[in-house]
Amino acid sequence: MIIIQLGGGLGNQMFQYALGLQLKQLGREVKIDDTAKYAGAEKRGPALGVFGIDYERPTRYELIRMLDSSMLPWNRVRRKLFGRKKKSYFEEDKRYHGEIMTWDDIYLEGYWQSDKYFASATDQVREAYDTDKLIRYLEDNGLAGNMEAWLARIADSESVSVHIRRGDYLLPEARELFGGICTETYYREAMRQIRQQYPNCRFYLFTNDKAWIGERLAQARRRQPAEADAAQGVQIVDLSGSQDSDYAEFVLMSRCRHNILANSSFSWWASYLNRNEDKIVIAPDRWLNGWDCSDMYRTDMRKVKG
Repeated sequence: MIIIQLGGGLGNQMFQYALGLQLKQLGREVKIDDTAKYAGAEKRGPALGVFGIDYERPTRYELIRMLDSSMLPWNRVRRKLFGRKKKSYFEEDKRYHGEIMTWDDIYLEGYWQSDKYFASATDQVREAYDTDKLIRYLEDNGLAGNMEAWLARIADSESVSVHIRRGDYLLPEARELFGGICTETYYREAMRQIRQQYPNCRFYLFTNDKAWIGERLAQARRRQPAEADAAQGVQIVDLSGSQDSDYAEFVLMSRCRHNILANSSFSWWASYLNRNEDKIVIAPDRWLNGWDCSDMYRTDMRKVKG
């Protein structure tokens, strides 16, 4: 049996579950631990249910056995004398480790952010993450807001999603990891390259800081002449009335014909699920500061410096 720990937001959970699909295809029994990382968490929790996904969870006994976490007195004494005998592996870097595919009877902790981890299970992954199921979830629960209107606009244009993530990426403790990557220079160059190939394209901006982006666009439009021209054909996506705008924005990003990514698993997956065979996918040439993230890049990605 292999137990995969679920953690992080939607994009990270999608990577973890995709690894599980690959391991199942290889004949492993796979269970998902969706409790350990979310104990006491207020903002994040298991999110794959929006795709109608269900999975088998380990029993308490199975977790105790795998993690050597029994609280019986003799087990506590043994651990104090001889150390814990966990059957687990913690992902220490961002490179692809193919040896994982040969293992069994282990608890896996990590994010597994590479399509190499599900290279032979792509059909199962795309079926699991079919965004039509996500649309039905939003509609059935009254959470779609004005998503349908945006879907129509996107379908009727040479649409380009532009994901600009700020918020938690700007916190002091996050700057060392994320700072200086997806700069304004990166976005301008990415947009220039797509506009050069598709002059009539329209850019749809997806961001968790609409006020800041709105002010930057207003400043650009006040300048003359080049920047004002460049700001034309740009819209900030505002899903008014949607209580789960993240899920609705994920759908819209995946339905755009081309994608400009932030260094985020959220837009990574939206671009992966983009069905346009001629799509342009642009990503920052650095994903995280201080880490080798080369295995995160897919063959359909075009790197642009920040």
